[in-house]
Amino acid sequence: MKIIDNNGRVFGKVSIIDGLVVLVVIVMAFALHAKNNTLSVTSTGDSGSTITFTALAENLDLQVADAVAVGDKMYDKDHSTGGAIGKITRIERQDATKTEKLKDGTYACLTNADGCNLLITVECTGTVTDGRYSINRVYELGVNANRSFYTPYAAFNAIVTEIH
Repeated sequence: MKIIDNNGRVFGKVSIIDGLVVLVVIVMAFALHAKNNTLSVTSTGDSGSTITFTALAENLDLQVADAVAVGDKMYDKDHSTGGAIGKITRIERQDATKTEKLKDGTYACLTNADGCNLLITVECTGTVTDGRYSINRVYELGVNANRSFYTPYAAFNAIVTEIH
């Protein structure tokens, strides 16, 4: 008896192509099972640390500054985490300055009466691994990051000045 007959069947019963299709389906089913049932390896850092960062929003229009309040949730459209980054816990209002060219051609740093600076402290949950901060496990943040933040009532750019 031949192993493969004239019709391409193994032992006259199963086609080679049918056997390959069954083998591919079995391999894919095993891969899917392995993917869904293995433990995912996450960072070795702390999985639920409270992270606090401070961001400086400079020369905000007074109406925008008045719309930012303690207790508001803060978001980032460009680096979305699917939810709020964190909650504003403190706001420090500072005088804003702007550089103006004087009539004699020199420049002077003057107080901007139409705006102010906000030093915003935000508390959130995330991980710290090897000095890298990951908020909500997907939003990476570092000092000197210039981001576009928004709250339910205001949108502004701010630079992260401190993380701890």
